[in-house]
Amino acid sequence: MNTRTSTPSRKASPAVKSTKQETAARRKRVKPIPKSAQPKRNATPARIAHKQAHQHAASRQGYAPGQLIVRCNVDVTDGLPDVRHAGIASLKTFRLPTAVESPFKKLEEAGLIREVKPIFSRMTSGRSLSVAPTNVAAAFAMSVRDSENEDLRGITLLRLARSTDLKRVVKDLKNTPGIEYVHRVPRRWITARPKPNDPLFKNQWGLQAIGWLEADPLPDASAVKVGVLDTGVDITHPELENVVQTYIHDGASGEDIVGHGTHVSGIIAAETNNNVGISGTSRCDLSVWKVFTDTPDPEDGDFYVDEVMYQRALNAARNARMRVVNLSIGGGDPSETERILFRRLIDAGVTVVAAMGNEFEKGNPKEFPGAYPAVIAVGAIGKSKRRASFSNTGAHISVVAPGISIVSTLPMKASAARHADETRYASWDGTSMATPHVSAVAALVLAANPTFTPAQVRERLISTATKLAPMGNKTKTNEYGFGLLNLERAVS
Repeated sequence: MNTRTSTPSRKASPAVKSTKQETAARRKRVKPIPKSAQPKRNATPARIAHKQAHQHAASRQGYAPGQLIVRCNVDVTDGLPDVRHAGIASLKTFRLPTAVESPFKKLEEAGLIREVKPIFSRMTSGRSLSVAPTNVAAAFAMSVRDSENEDLRGITLLRLARSTDLKRVVKDLKNTPGIEYVHRVPRRWITARPKPNDPLFKNQWGLQAIGWLEADPLPDASAVKVGVLDTGVDITHPELENVVQTYIHDGASGEDIVGHGTHVSGIIAAETNNNVGISGTSRCDLSVWKVFTDTPDPEDGDFYVDEVMYQRALNAARNARMRVVNLSIGGGDPSETERILFRRLIDAGVTVVAAMGNEFEKGNPKEFPGAYPAVIAVGAIGKSKRRASFSNTGAHISVVAPGISIVSTLPMKASAARHADETRYASWDGTSMATPHVSAVAALVLAANPTFTPAQVRERLISTATKLAPMGNKTKTNEYGFGLLNLERAVS
């Protein structure tokens, strides 16, 4: 699914430092930049750049062109050799049962198949087979026999020519025996517009609005694992270099080109009381997965989530035993595979927090993943404690949090996606900025209550939220959910 971010500028390109614990060999890490080559680290920039919330054009495509998720029944590969040990010549001879093979053979003969990716394959890390990238039977076999988790066997991404009539292909595959389900890939995008001694704390009105100073002392969340799935992170930033424990960017460079993930990470956990910049909301065990590619879409110039990177990251967060996952992204229709992954995450004890979206003035669509059951969906307010004009509304909203003029970290260097003044720190708008406030407080709640389930974390957040004047006497509204996030009450 293509997911896009909408956040303000961020600091320098990431260099990945080693994690505190050894991670899988496939996880790419960026080597630290030598001190002599690192950018100058001024604590406070001359001015803070501000970027308004990003709203996507009403005409943008709701689905990724040419992409389908196809899940086969595990028994359709029963007659095939073990693909993990097959030679190049034998791989090319793999065939599915005739009834299953037929629609794929038509696509192949028409020259429409570009590649087939077994998303959760351990051996290929979600990539297509290099020696047989368009062989459906081999990809199906790999997806069934080499899956990271038994409950995700058989899931593949079928990439076709962009001109393919996907509606017809979906119809054909739904009527094909051996296919459990097939669906298009909905786009996902970012949802940002664009008294410690930290010098920029005075600009962080959001922390004061949620009662950050009143919670004394803050619970120590250093053992609570929080995952951020976003555009990446700049781990050379002085506010994040001692904070990000793991950075996984398989399939892309380590640079946070957009800066969105760096901004989100700073809101959650920027180092506090270091005489530099800002204060993070919590001190937690932060991991970041980059789920965006390095190049914008050629048609509209926006950055979207890479479906394979995204699905693998959701599953990796489950396997890594994250306690909280932040998703400052949103997009159109739901998908069956995404629904499965979120259900597995939450069943595994992961509290999932996602943005409501910034398209209120573009029709106020229901956006996912925020609208999935048991996900904590977050809207945005401004300093007046009224709903931000861009913040989506709906019955699935849980709480609101500060989301206008939120100062946080950006990559240290500019990029093609950010101007020269969009480095180190910037003030951004968006439900993308509201969401990490809630994720950080969820981590603090878990620090104080380690045995809480995701349902109990959500209940604590909504039951302690501050009722706002525009809510009248209502307990919950579609604009504000149960009210404004209240850190002091949530952890007391």
